[in-house]
Amino acid sequence: MSPFSDVASSIEAFLLSRPPYCSGTLAVPPEQLMLFYRTGGNLDLSNSTPEELVRLFDACDPATFGVNKEDVYDESYRRARKLDIKNFGTPFDVYSTGLSDVVRNALLDGDEKRRIKVEMYKLNVYGKDSFFKTHKDTPRSETMFGSLVVVFPTPHEGGEFVLRQDGHEWVVDFAKMIPDSAQQPFRIIMAGYRVTLTYNLYFIPDEQAIPVISSPAPYEKHLAELLHTLLTNPALLPEGGYLGFGLRHQYPIEYGMNVQRLRKCLKGNDAALANVLSALGVTWDVRVFYDNEGRYPDYLSGDIIDMSGIEVNEDYGFEFSDYMGRGAEEVTHASLDGEAMNDRDNGSARKLAKVTEMKSMTCSDSRRWQHLYGDVCIVADLPPSENRTVTKIVAY
Repeated sequence: MSPFSDVASSIEAFLLSRPPYCSGTLAVPPEQLMLFYRTGGNLDLSNSTPEELVRLFDACDPATFGVNKEDVYDESYRRARKLDIKNFGTPFDVYSTGLSDVVRNALLDGDEKRRIKVEMYKLNVYGKDSFFKTHKDTPRSETMFGSLVVVFPTPHEGGEFVLRQDGHEWVVDFAKMIPDSAQQPFRIIMAGYRVTLTYNLYFIPDEQAIPVISSPAPYEKHLAELLHTLLTNPALLPEGGYLGFGLRHQYPIEYGMNVQRLRKCLKGNDAALANVLSALGVTWDVRVFYDNEGRYPDYLSGDIIDMSGIEVNEDYGFEFSDYMGRGAEEVTHASLDGEAMNDRDNGSARKLAKVTEMKSMTCSDSRRWQHLYGDVCIVADLPPSENRTVTKIVAY
């Protein structure tokens, strides 16, 4: 067993330890639970009658869902109703109720320097037998980092949210803050009407991506200790190379995009990892990993590369070298102690050792991509061990 196995496993466990969502209930002034809509007048969502909810349901349009930037209506996939924001109004306010602060504290570790915008998107009504199969919400821009779904206290049975990510599943109720990169089915409504208000969550870009701080946040202490132990071991990539970390969340991407712009959009444990690496004085960046499927070499790139015309050779697979371009760098898999893991390694490519699993960008028709979710990674650039300096963090 590698001497790095325990610490690498502990780092991965830390980065996967927190669920990618938060949920709970919120005390709201009764006057903020009113709903006004064009064709039916108004109703009090804290004390609505079945007849009022039927009128609201009938006033709504069939709910569509996004596929390739188009709105599609298919009741075999989604059966629900909706009102666009031009057709309703509500005094419910995510700022005065403190809900925007809940989002920041839960999903951004309470980072008050990260400014966010909470933008109302749509009202949905789910009646008996309504459902929404497993899906990922479509990001509206590269700065969108999640969705906020507010569930009003109308009588209903069933309709739980189920979130799935990387083989894990969570069932949640009430108000929910859901990262868009998680897959989300709505279970079937058994009775009554569920009324939800959906908001899109955006980062407001700052001039500086992630500030270099003197010490991590308190909860990041354990991660800092683990990474310091790993990085100060002279047997770690002794000749230098890249240390790769697959990220917990997916991020909005599009063809031709430079993913270094995502430094300012990292969230949750991904942002924690970036903060700790910066505090330790380690140079890092966001990259795309292109796995050459066992052939030599693999590639790291700062760009989403157009591989829509890539040809597949039955004997040799993908000819990556014809598509990577100048911005891509050849890398070869290595163990954490620097041993090359590819028999074809001729020493020309820089070594890449993975601490956590790094997912490869797929070779689909990227010309059609515009703000879809994709996998990127954090890559730390390590000099040879004799020239390596890691900051010792004393105060937390």
